[in-house]
Amino acid sequence: MENILLVALLLPIIYLMQIIKMKQIIRMKHVYVTVIVSTIGVTISTLILNMVKDYNTSYFIVLLSGIIVGVVWALLLCGCYYCYQVLTNRR
Repeated sequence: MENILLVALLLPIIYLMQIIKMKQIIRMKHVYVTVIVSTIGVTISTLILNMVKDYNTSYFIVLLSGIIVGVVWALLLCGCYYCYQVLTNRR
């Protein structure tokens, strides 16, 4: 069942890999889309996981933590991609 969370964490990676494949420079538009994809994916997967596993936590806390984790994960991925661009002189 935790595979749902794994798939949700891979969604922004797949999006950024498509940008790398097209050899585009990362812009703020890409960062916003990555944050949105990551936040929606992680939030929905954690809510589904919470409903199925029947944890004794509040849905509000699960929703809030899913949003925070999604934003942090997306910013971390975009930062890594930006460092990749700088190191390969594609700026």
